[in-house]
Amino acid sequence: MDKDLSLGSTAASAPDVAADPAPTDTDVTPDPATIPAAPADPTGAPPSGLADTPVKPGLDDLVAGWVGRALDVYPRPGLPLTTHWDASAAGLVRQVPYVPRFATKPLELLDRFGAVHVGPQEIGFDGDAVDWDRVIELRTHPAWSSLSADALEANFAQYLRVIPRLPGRGWVLGKVSELLVSLYLAVVPLPDDVARLLEVGGTAGDDAPDEGPEAVAERDLFTRRTVTEIVYKRRFGEGERQACTTSVLLQLAFPESTDAMLALAAERGVRVVHVPVDEGEMGATIKRAASWRSAALGLRERFARAEGPTA
Repeated sequence: MDKDLSLGSTAASAPDVAADPAPTDTDVTPDPATIPAAPADPTGAPPSGLADTPVKPGLDDLVAGWVGRALDVYPRPGLPLTTHWDASAAGLVRQVPYVPRFATKPLELLDRFGAVHVGPQEIGFDGDAVDWDRVIELRTHPAWSSLSADALEANFAQYLRVIPRLPGRGWVLGKVSELLVSLYLAVVPLPDDVARLLEVGGTAGDDAPDEGPEAVAERDLFTRRTVTEIVYKRRFGEGERQACTTSVLLQLAFPESTDAMLALAAERGVRVVHVPVDEGEMGATIKRAASWRSAALGLRERFARAEGPTA
């Protein structure tokens, strides 16, 4: 395991990543260009950026090192966004050096269950984008109300069902499990943080305690809002696109994508609704964090036993 998982890095590092090399056939790793990070959300929405988020102590032994490096080299959308941008589980797995040729076919199937798409012309999730001219409303929720261990496992089960038993299936699914669990563990609080987060989360106004940047970043990571629903016009009536667990985690990993969605919505006069939530539920959610983390690690361990080594 690598010692770095920098979800908040906005500077792309050199893509000479020597991590978890897969069986080599040919190198199909793309060479993403460096894209400036987005500025603060111009719509007045709750901030979605993760700039300079410190690494949580204790995560280094639980996450896959290649995930942090893949996030560092993956291109990020800038504002104003003038070209189409997307991120997906498949796109991140392709950052592994020397992705084997036999694994590229299964990778093509992954976007259906974990992708974010945004650009001047369209917006969407999971390989299904909608023209902005048809978008009626965007809805946001805080991360804590959108993520759970059950949702993570259900999302991963979709990957298991959709990828056929072709050569490379085990390697791809192994990398996907490492990716999802790594992103998930970076969001869900550590057990030792639960009491402090509950205390901080319930404090407001002038009596709020002084918090260092690390404490603020850890708290905000779990409470940050992402775009979770897109309401759009259909030929008859209205439809909705909903973000799956992977799509929410990708927005937290690439906060500029949420900023870009909200900025484009404001530019086009699309209504943005920050769906109210019962803040009292946050305490119960955080208290379940320890069991959620154990469930996520158990998911990865069960898959490793079933599929064997992936690299």
